Amino acid sequence: MNATMERLAKMTEAEYTPFIRVLFGLSSPAPVPVDLASDSEVGNIEWVDPTLNDSQKDAIRFALASEEIALIHGPPGTGKTHTLIELILQFLKRNLRVLVCGPSNISVDNIVERLAPHKVPLIRLGHPARLLPSVLNHSLDVLTRTSEAGAIVRDVRAEMDAKQASIRKTRNGRERRAIYADLKELRKEYRERERRCVASLVAGSKVVLATLHGAGGFQLRGEQFDVVVIDEASQALEAQCWVPLLAAKKAVCAGDHLQLPPTIKSLNLKSKTASTNASGGKKGKKDTKTTTTTPTETPSPKPTTSLETTLFDRLLTLHGPSLKRMLTTQYRMHASIMDFPSTTLYKSQLIAAPSVASRLLTSLPYPVEATDDTTEPLVFIDTQGGDFPEKNEDEETGEGGKGKKLTKGGLYGESKSNEMEAALVKAHVRRLVKAGVRPEDVAVVTPYNAQLAILAPLKETFPGIELGSVDGFQGREKEAVIVSLVRSNPDGEVGFLGEKRRLNVAMTRPKRSLTVIGDSETVKKGSKFLKDWMEFLEEHADLRYPDLASLAGDDDA
Repeated sequence: MNATMERLAKMTEAEYTPFIRVLFGLSSPAPVPVDLASDSEVGNIEWVDPTLNDSQKDAIRFALASEEIALIHGPPGTGKTHTLIELILQFLKRNLRVLVCGPSNISVDNIVERLAPHKVPLIRLGHPARLLPSVLNHSLDVLTRTSEAGAIVRDVRAEMDAKQASIRKTRNGRERRAIYADLKELRKEYRERERRCVASLVAGSKVVLATLHGAGGFQLRGEQFDVVVIDEASQALEAQCWVPLLAAKKAVCAGDHLQLPPTIKSLNLKSKTASTNASGGKKGKKDTKTTTTTPTETPSPKPTTSLETTLFDRLLTLHGPSLKRMLTTQYRMHASIMDFPSTTLYKSQLIAAPSVASRLLTSLPYPVEATDDTTEPLVFIDTQGGDFPEKNEDEETGEGGKGKKLTKGGLYGESKSNEMEAALVKAHVRRLVKAGVRPEDVAVVTPYNAQLAILAPLKETFPGIELGSVDGFQGREKEAVIVSLVRSNPDGEVGFLGEKRRLNVAMTRPKRSLTVIGDSETVKKGSKFLKDWMEFLEEHADLRYPDLASLAGDDDA
């Protein structure tokens, strides 16, 4: 990343391509026809997958018609990767060379797995140990060994091994020196042949896939591409994105800027409020990682740039929504679960596909008993009243003063937990499993590490159940999800629970059942978004008020 930034810094304006000028905001993007469906260039497309919905087709047409940059906004469950696969295949039909990148190995492997059945010539760069077993056959490492050019490399390697073995048998000094001289030449030939083998494989491939960092490796040095496709662009640092961008003439970035941004270990402290978001950690900081920030005593009054601003965000701010197309049909959530995020974050544009709009736990492909818990898609267990108080882990460990952040070394630092709320989670899981829901179809997510520690015994009782942080669950889905909000205090402090992108991730993971457990009195005070959410749940969810006596009864059961 540093090398790429230095390269950009040294570039003179005369070296900027029209593509780079648009990315820097020095030029406006070339206009795209308004009615793409009837456009002569992209209107009459022969789709590889004719089942694509209208918003997916529109996004693909827009990406094909854009000259410099196109953003594909894919809210949860809208088939973003599915859309990208079709787009890549359409680029190939136009004889364009494509570089496909993502911020993580898993995001890239996911695309390789879906592209492979289409029998397109592709190469996956990256260390074999970090790749999924299913994509290894497409890795450069394996292809180098199995190609014709690779056979010659293997012959040279075998000759080197034979020479190496003969040294051990030779006692004559002159003979040894002669063998060493031969070995030196063979090593040089081996490196040269291997380099040529890699270069010919990469040059002959129409689709190259790598992580954003991997695109800066020696294998792609000097290579040029017609277009770079970046998946999960809203979870990638902008500096990462520039590594492949400098090798292309056009880019398509796909992601959802309304979900969590990349994790930044050292955020620039923009204000006193940001640096002392007292109770739950800094905005955008993950409770589940050692992303600690030491507040400065006197924060700078000037706003400073943060690495948290992604390329996706910056381009939207720079050029406006005309640069973006949104996928609007979601194939994950029951319509009741989708309602609130769609209304508040996605301008009511999300539509639940008919196949998912009304499906419940009782319609799983195995028998599930109809109970209050399995026939309601949206349940809110409201713990208001002060009987379920949160606990600061420092109170138990006795370590660290107020405002002091501890890393993993100091247990859970200022992470919060709520034992009574954890008991409600356990009781709800028990009822779901008793009704017939398989533990592997259930997930419990919470923003706080300390709460996860209290919930850990669930894994022993119900092997297969998944427990995770909200941040770690981004991009995942389960049939039933229970969200434990944890926060319950008289001051209405919610800490980083107030980050709407974190909540968006939490509430959009389930397919058929979402159960939210929390104290509406405390949570309502956190922000307008939280107040709206609590009021929505009170009005539209199956609302329940637990009492300690019934909880004790549940525990006995």
